[in-house]
Amino acid sequence: MELHAQTGDSPQLGTTQTSMTTSQVSVIVVADERLFRLGLARLLSEDDRLDVIGVSEGEPELVEICKASDVDVVVMDVQLSKTDGIDLIRSLASSCPNTQILFLTSVADWRIRPAMLAGAAGILLKDTSPQAITAAVISVHLGDQVLCNEAARWFLDDAPLTRLTQRESEVLRMVAKGASNPEIATHLQLGQKTVRNYVSRLYQKLDLTNRAQIATFAVHADIVDEPGRDQLAPTEDEPLVESL
Repeated sequence: MELHAQTGDSPQLGTTQTSMTTSQVSVIVVADERLFRLGLARLLSEDDRLDVIGVSEGEPELVEICKASDVDVVVMDVQLSKTDGIDLIRSLASSCPNTQILFLTSVADWRIRPAMLAGAAGILLKDTSPQAITAAVISVHLGDQVLCNEAARWFLDDAPLTRLTQRESEVLRMVAKGASNPEIATHLQLGQKTVRNYVSRLYQKLDLTNRAQIATFAVHADIVDEPGRDQLAPTEDEPLVESL
């Protein structure tokens, strides 16, 4: 795998040469935004207890790199363009059981519970102070679970589903299976305007913006099975790991 070194003497992720000592916690930072991942990596590397060995956009080969390098902690943004963040958590947890995952998010939303069930050891908001994130990295490495207050409420209360009425849950399942508003109206014997109102309520209650997100939520929450390619609901308007 090609690696983009930041400095001439930086260790390359995946090679046998590394500056990590046995007392340090090896860390990879995963995020879409280059400035965010590099900035967070630099801040974390200022703590002598941590050895930030690389950053990534979430490429498929990341799992194999973590497995080969025996990475201690992956600090990752759940919003990734190269892969589904929750699927990546699940893959890391399955293939690298000794690697702990600290999940960062801009807002606490429906993805909290699926992320924890997939194998995340901790969840923090992205605007958490660098010191608190550093402390959380150490904690999850030691086997603790770390949840910010907002995430704890979503995880422990199962908030999204408990706020839905029975009819909203029925509409949710049909949207997730790819049904159009007219199809939902016919099946549930409702007016199309009423169905549109139910869909709007789902967006509001689940903090979602389109039907594709509803389908993803339903799959991760085990409300429906993984839809086939021809069943996915359409969206409506309503490389490489870099060493440091």
